[in-house]
Amino acid sequence: MVDAIKYQTLGKFVGINNVDDATRLAPIVVGHEYVYPLQEALNVDIDNTFRIVSRPGYDDVFSGTDIHSLWSDGVTCLYVDGTELRSLSVSYVSSVLKTGLTTGAKMSYVSINDRIYFTNGYEIGYVKASVAYPVPDPVMEFKEPLPAGQFIEYYRGCLYVAKDNVLYISDPLCDYFDVRMGYKLFSKNISLLRAVDDGIYIGDDRIWWVAGDAPEILERKEVYTHHAISYTDVRVNGQNIGEGIKGNVVMWTGENGICLGDNSGVVINLTEARYAFTATKQGAGFVRSDNNVHHYINSLY
Repeated sequence: MVDAIKYQTLGKFVGINNVDDATRLAPIVVGHEYVYPLQEALNVDIDNTFRIVSRPGYDDVFSGTDIHSLWSDGVTCLYVDGTELRSLSVSYVSSVLKTGLTTGAKMSYVSINDRIYFTNGYEIGYVKASVAYPVPDPVMEFKEPLPAGQFIEYYRGCLYVAKDNVLYISDPLCDYFDVRMGYKLFSKNISLLRAVDDGIYIGDDRIWWVAGDAPEILERKEVYTHHAISYTDVRVNGQNIGEGIKGNVVMWTGENGICLGDNSGVVINLTEARYAFTATKQGAGFVRSDNNVHHYINSLY
């Protein structure tokens, strides 16, 4: 009698699970087919058919001395190299916009109409028509220019700047604030500042949802108990995340997993149950689209 050989071909994969015991990992069923978890995956992507594909390499298109803080709105591309704020054209021509920046200070940006505001905790200004300008002094009683902070955002006519544990809020359609009321205090340093259509996500040692039509009536509500890792947040169209997700959403890497905050202040941890990692103080995050699949990619350091 010949023993029968039982085998299973592994062809589809759902992603990494390094939380559960490796001997107890089990597939899920998608369309009458088994889709398996992985314990490790290096330099591969999983496409929308659950197949593993090799991650593309990269081309060295431009080099510098100390490049960081890359940002683009799809039209203008800005980055920092050493002590210079630079722009990069679609043909990879680099131009200096501002010199004398603080070495190693990570830059935050926000685009409003014909201006791109930038701040790194030490310097603040804006770029207009490929020229960098400082934030001007309004020369009015009780009004001061917004200070340089770690993060900058725009929501319903106002600029928001987070400097340590203070959130500064500009007067409407201005880049100055009222020293009597144009700020909010938080218990810890702010590590997340990102707006969606109907509110703002703000993180200190936890995540707050701030909603309202005017700065003076903004309501602060705790929506998540873990802090966000600085500079890992991105704003994404909800349709790129899944069916039924309306408006813009925010994704960030928190100390206990990759999180999604929807347009109503609801936060979901997407990875805590199956992916463990070592949290860091800061990182970077962006969304890449490839073959109609959207990937949130982060780098922690």
